[in-house]
Amino acid sequence: MFRQRQKNDLPYYIGLVFLVFPILGTVANYYPMWTLILTAGFTAAYLLLVRLKASYHRIIAVLWFYTLAYIAFMTLAYEGAMMWFLFYHVNLLVWRFGDSYWSYRFLSFSLVTFFLGINGIIYGIVHKDGSAALMMSIALPIFVFGMYYFQNHLRLQEKIEAEIVEQNRTINILSAENERNRIGRDLHDTLGHTFAMMSLKTELALKQMKKGQYEAVQKQLEELNQISHDSMHEVRELVNHLKYRTVAEELTEMERLFGLSDISLSVDNRLDLDSLSPVTQSTMTMVLRELANNVIKHSQADGCQITIKRGEGIEVIVEDNGVGFAELTGQELHSIRERLSLVNGDVEVTSPNNPTVVTIYLNEGGRQ
Repeated sequence: MFRQRQKNDLPYYIGLVFLVFPILGTVANYYPMWTLILTAGFTAAYLLLVRLKASYHRIIAVLWFYTLAYIAFMTLAYEGAMMWFLFYHVNLLVWRFGDSYWSYRFLSFSLVTFFLGINGIIYGIVHKDGSAALMMSIALPIFVFGMYYFQNHLRLQEKIEAEIVEQNRTINILSAENERNRIGRDLHDTLGHTFAMMSLKTELALKQMKKGQYEAVQKQLEELNQISHDSMHEVRELVNHLKYRTVAEELTEMERLFGLSDISLSVDNRLDLDSLSPVTQSTMTMVLRELANNVIKHSQADGCQITIKRGEGIEVIVEDNGVGFAELTGQELHSIRERLSLVNGDVEVTSPNNPTVVTIYLNEGGRQ
């Protein structure tokens, strides 16, 4: 019946401190004693709205309308300031139910808010001493709807961020799975046929030995020796390939990852990438990988353009249409800057947003 307690439930209970006002009002004889029953009912209804599971639709609806009716009755019958208790409903709308503008809860809340506001405005105009009620009735709708708008905006931002985190987690899993599959294919392609050939040659050598064809056996052993040396070389190449990826291979991988993230990627390459030194290739690969991760995880972009060209040195320009940098502090992309410093390179945010443009400068370009 009740949902599990959550770490963000505390603000619901802290707000109950304001119920001291109707209680003290009753003790001070401002309100009839029997209104304590209504206040107790409001407290119980509010707590149940916080704790009940969402599947209890009818009970929640009854409790919701009771809390609105309590505030409306106390405001109209005894104390105009009770209309400020509508902030309880704002918290429930945003954080408890996450309601849209067309839910029955938001519509009923809006109706009561406008009704109390208009009633207070009329009271303030009709009565000579009603200026305070007039100001309060004007301020109330502005306050509660403003509170709803900004809190709902914050909730939606948190929801989007959570979805991005989950999407990034999925992308990382897919990337790791793809890398495992690639390693498996490489091992199969590299060593599978080698072991098959070695098995055939050993079987053939054993048969030849039984027949006394020792020269043929020697030839098979020499070929086995050569195959083992070649296999060792291929394994070393495979291990090196796991550690090192060319710029062209990295760009291909980026296209795949961006596709998974629903980000269109355009690459304008004006260099002969094969002519770059291993040091430059490795540096560019790592920098492109980190920039790609930033675009996917943080930019909220749906389009990205990468330009690779030669100026005074090598320039890599990464442009996206995402949120960009709110402000530049000089500490942006510090890990990339540290990596580039090893090869006399640099990074510059040439446009912080609309669009976001990051330019990489490398001074090395030839074979080494």
